[in-house]
Amino acid sequence: MNQDMRSLLRDYETTPVEINEITYPAPQNAGHSLLVIPSENLLEMMEETAEEEGSFDATVQNNIAESAQLTLADGLRRSIAWLLEYNELPAEYQPLEKLSTDQLYAAYRLLQESEEPLDMLDEEMVATEHHLPVPDANWAEYRQEDGAFWLKLPQGREYEAAIIIPMGGYNECPMPEIQAAVFRAWQQQYDALPIAVSESTWILRAGRRPETDADALMLARQHLLFCPYVLESFDTLGEYASYLKQQDIWYFWWD
Repeated sequence: MNQDMRSLLRDYETTPVEINEITYPAPQNAGHSLLVIPSENLLEMMEETAEEEGSFDATVQNNIAESAQLTLADGLRRSIAWLLEYNELPAEYQPLEKLSTDQLYAAYRLLQESEEPLDMLDEEMVATEHHLPVPDANWAEYRQEDGAFWLKLPQGREYEAAIIIPMGGYNECPMPEIQAAVFRAWQQQYDALPIAVSESTWILRAGRRPETDADALMLARQHLLFCPYVLESFDTLGEYASYLKQQDIWYFWWD
């Protein structure tokens, strides 16, 4: 499957890597490379992408163009559509297409706390010692089915990784073009670049951290809308926001 995936990526520069040679931080030469952990599921997603427009590259280019039309609010709204569109919301949150990111989070919180307040949504900033996984040899070995490879990403458009490696579109995991729109906004604001992908996980590394508590909480809310599992390793949203002020690794995974 490793070679099959790389064949579909013939328009991009890929380099196989032995699992035991993967380190973090990864050595970077010219440009920025993404660590890809091949799997049958990822290959199937890529083959389905290739069938949409008759070729993999044609579909990738179409999805890139579609993603370019989406704002951060569009991406987050579509990421959480599985919740917002199937529950009744007050008139102040209608229509969904007009909601800002702050309003989207308010609607999300309203639905989540419809019966009682949730401790996990507490926004008090508290110190944390949590460290999320980094894409090193141990991380890759646990997930690999057929080795790994590096994929060189377009300079300045590294967020397109979410479309080039189309992991998504199942359960709560957003479609690739939605992921790319969200990644684009985070790259512009925090210089956050994708550094690793598996069939269920994206890891990004932030080049800049939020400087204030308010900015960190806003970013934490965005992460929660994008991926409902980001709080799995944290007790509260406030603790996660504190983490984002201290650490550069952003870890998103879907069941």
